[in-house]
Amino acid sequence: MRLLFILLTFLGLGWVSEVPLPDFGPSKKRKTLAEIREFREMVADLLREEFVEVAPDIKVRKDCRVERGIASWYGGRFHGRKTANGETYDLFKFTAASRTLPLGTYVLVRNEENGRVITVRINDRGPYIDGRIIDLSQAAAYKLGMMSDGIAMVQVIPLRCLAPESLTKFYDEIILDLANTY
Repeated sequence: MRLLFILLTFLGLGWVSEVPLPDFGPSKKRKTLAEIREFREMVADLLREEFVEVAPDIKVRKDCRVERGIASWYGGRFHGRKTANGETYDLFKFTAASRTLPLGTYVLVRNEENGRVITVRINDRGPYIDGRIIDLSQAAAYKLGMMSDGIAMVQVIPLRCLAPESLTKFYDEIILDLANTY
């Protein structure tokens, strides 16, 4: 459980960083009954948080927005150019362009046609073709299996919205993908 909290804190998920971890070590000051009740209520609120399943093995917080639409990819022509956040575009990194998501946001993109998932970092603005919700780097598109068609129907889920069990299920894959975003 502590590892999950560390992972979520590393990913910058604000709602997790507000939850204090219990102190199991020796303490000179005993916890008051009010402090214990407050901690229990906080944990109970987290456990009561409602989640909805948006795909097999993927649950998200009910209050989060999951986008569903067409993804495309961009590659060679833009390689080496500046992106909206000022870094140089690298078609071999797991990055993406979105019109609505804040720059620096990590999202899980799921290809609805084959079930593959990838974690990408939003570092650019786009796509500039109507009806598309995200432009993926060439490497991300390859991993999702959408290179030949050029487009795919996807779900775009911010990592901060994933339920703990969904984060746990995709933990290894998310960590490997995060290493490829920079």
